Amino acid sequence: MSKSKPSDAAHYDPQVLLNSQPVIVTVIDPVSHRAIFQNQVSLTKFGDISGQTCFEKIAACSAPCVFCKMPEAVRTGRITASEVPLPNDEYLLVQWALAPTTDGRVHVVETITDITQSKRQQKDVEVLNSKLEAANRELVVLNHELTERSLRDGLTGLFHQTHFRDVLNQMFAQFERSGSPLSLLFLDMDNFKATNDTYGHAIGDQVLRAMGRLLDNRESNQEGQQWWRASDVTARYGGEEFAVLLPDTSREGALVFAERLRQRIMAIGLLPELATQQASLFPLTASIGVASFPTDATTAAELLRAADSAMYVAKHAGKNCVKTIARWADTQVAAPVN
Repeated sequence: MSKSKPSDAAHYDPQVLLNSQPVIVTVIDPVSHRAIFQNQVSLTKFGDISGQTCFEKIAACSAPCVFCKMPEAVRTGRITASEVPLPNDEYLLVQWALAPTTDGRVHVVETITDITQSKRQQKDVEVLNSKLEAANRELVVLNHELTERSLRDGLTGLFHQTHFRDVLNQMFAQFERSGSPLSLLFLDMDNFKATNDTYGHAIGDQVLRAMGRLLDNRESNQEGQQWWRASDVTARYGGEEFAVLLPDTSREGALVFAERLRQRIMAIGLLPELATQQASLFPLTASIGVASFPTDATTAAELLRAADSAMYVAKHAGKNCVKTIARWADTQVAAPVN
């Protein structure tokens, strides 16, 4: 037995329901584009446009509007919609839905909603998101700079010893797997204590800064010729001692590179900020030791010791020269450099 409807069930006048809606509601004949029905909001907005075309009286167009999706709603039977920007920076949302009549005809209900406020809020959110993204990008850059500074020596701008040793260990493991050559240079400025004692630490700091600019692959390639590779790693190892890591470089290639570097170091004393000093110790020189994997070492620690030992060989050979050793475990005899 079917349940009967309660006797006090509410009944509504469709006209009253349509007039209660805060949106513009217009019923349109999709064939002629003429208005059939308007709710009170539509009447207030456009006046009585019954029998007149919607594109002329609602959109002030001489032909069906380019944004009109009423034909699509008729064809598919689905609700269609378009966001319509107005010249005064306002926006309307126009929607179309089928409305079959009791006599078998098909009309379309067109609703128009003012979405200006929501669009403006959306724009505000987009602006805020854009500012947030810019702030995040700036934060990433600042964090990168902060990380870089924590890894670098404050005077020379080169990596400090701790980070350099970490990079060496990581890179050595990589090259050990691949079997590719990896070379290490140790440089020690000659007579640097005498420079500090005679001319003061301010001049000594200028010399170290100049060394930093020479060894920093972020700056040294700006003079027209490629001097450093992006993969090269340089560091202030301590005091006036520096280290250079050359991946994919054999001992022979490292010796050639070290000799070119030695000659460049001699030219540091000609820099304007140093050339004015009447320094008998200039031109500056450095003793350079070279060691390579797999020629001179089988571990990262051995490579460090081999380069350090070769540097001391250069010191004992009279300074201002480049030396290597036959093998770290063997007697430390300097190999000739042609």
